[in-house]
Amino acid sequence: MAKATDWGLTDAGFRRPTYAELLDALEHKARELFGSGANLTVRSPLGIFLRIYAWMLNLLFSTLEDVYNSRFVDTAVGASLLNLGRAIGLRLLGAQKAVGYLTFSGDDGVYVPEGYLAETVASIQYITLKGGVIRDGSVVLPATAVVPGPDGNTPENTITVITNPQSGIMEVTNVSAFEGGRNTETDAEFRARYYISVDFAGGVNIDAIVAAIYEGVEAVIAVIGEENDTDFENEHGLPPHSIEIVAYGGLDEDIAKIIFQRKAAGIQTFGDTVVPVLTSSGQLYDVHFNRPVPRPVWVRVYNLVTNDQFPLDGIEQIKASIVRYIGGNTRGGLNIGKDVICVAIPTEVFKVSGVVDFKLKISGDGVNYGWKNIDIAPREKAVTEESLVDVS
Repeated sequence: MAKATDWGLTDAGFRRPTYAELLDALEHKARELFGSGANLTVRSPLGIFLRIYAWMLNLLFSTLEDVYNSRFVDTAVGASLLNLGRAIGLRLLGAQKAVGYLTFSGDDGVYVPEGYLAETVASIQYITLKGGVIRDGSVVLPATAVVPGPDGNTPENTITVITNPQSGIMEVTNVSAFEGGRNTETDAEFRARYYISVDFAGGVNIDAIVAAIYEGVEAVIAVIGEENDTDFENEHGLPPHSIEIVAYGGLDEDIAKIIFQRKAAGIQTFGDTVVPVLTSSGQLYDVHFNRPVPRPVWVRVYNLVTNDQFPLDGIEQIKASIVRYIGGNTRGGLNIGKDVICVAIPTEVFKVSGVVDFKLKISGDGVNYGWKNIDIAPREKAVTEESLVDVS
C-alpha cells in the first residue's frame, strides 16, 4: 500500500492517489482504531461512510492536481493556460479569416471600392480590404473571406464571381490561393505558440520578430527568421548585418509593418518581396522578406488492417491527422525548411483507434512513391491536403 506521504506535493511533483488507494488507506486506519474485526463491508455503516469519504477525498485531490498543473504550460488547460500566455503578452487567437489578393479586370480608370464583394461558385464570399483604380486593364487588391474559418481557404483561380456587378469591372480571380482561415485556437496550438514566442515581451532579436509576426499577423501559417551579424555574406546569401524573414500566409503589408516595427535600427532586411512602409516621419522605407515555395507532399497508406474499434470515419481521421502533421493552409505542421521524415508519419496513423497494421509510402511528385525522406530547402515548406492523402 502506498504511504499517504507519497501523495500530494512530492519531490517528483504532484501525485494524485487513486480512489482505491484512498479507500485502502482509510480501511487500514479504521482497523487500527476499531480492531481487525471491524465490519468494513460495502453494506456496513462504517464501510459506507469510508467509501463516501474516499470519494470526497478523490474529488479534493483531483482539484488540487488541477491547481498544481495550472501553473505549468505543459499541463495547464483552458483559462489557466491563457493566463500563463498573458504573462508574456500572448492572447488566444480566435477564428481567423482566409486572406489573399484579388485581381480585378476591366476598363482603365474604373475605381474598385473597398468592401467590394466577390465569391466562388460555391458562394463563399470575399471582400476587398482597400480600394484601387484599374490601370492597364487590371488592379490587384488585398481581400479577406467574409466568414472566419477554414472554409475560406481556396485554391488559385477559384474566386471568379462578382457578387454585385459594377459597370467597368468585367472579371475577378485570385491568382494565388487564399490561406490562413482557421477555427479558434486549441490549447495544443496555443501551447506550441507559447514556446515559439521566446522573448516576445521585449527584445528586437530575430526570435522576437518571428514571435511578433505569429502574434500580430492574421492568417500567417509559418514563419522563420535568420540573422547575419557578420561583415560578410553568409552561405544562404544574406548580406552583412541583415535579417531575413520567410513567412507563409498573411498579407504582405501586415508582415512588412511588423518587421519594420520590431527590427533594430541600422539593420537591413533581405528578400524578394518588397513592401514600402510609411514611417512616422512620412518617408517610405522598403521592407524586404521572402515567401517560401510550397512543396506538395503525397502520402499513400495501403493494406490497412483495423479492428472493431476503428470508427466509421476512421479513414477521414487518418487523412486529417497526416495533414495536421505535415501542414496545409492553416497554422501548424512542419515549419519552413523542415524535411518530411518517413518514420514520423506512421505515428499519426496510429493515433486513430482501431488501426492494427498498414504500409505507407510518400512522394514529392505524386508519381514516384517510396520509403524515402523528402528534403525541403531552407526557403521551401512542405504542404499537403486530404486530396493528396490516399488511404485504402
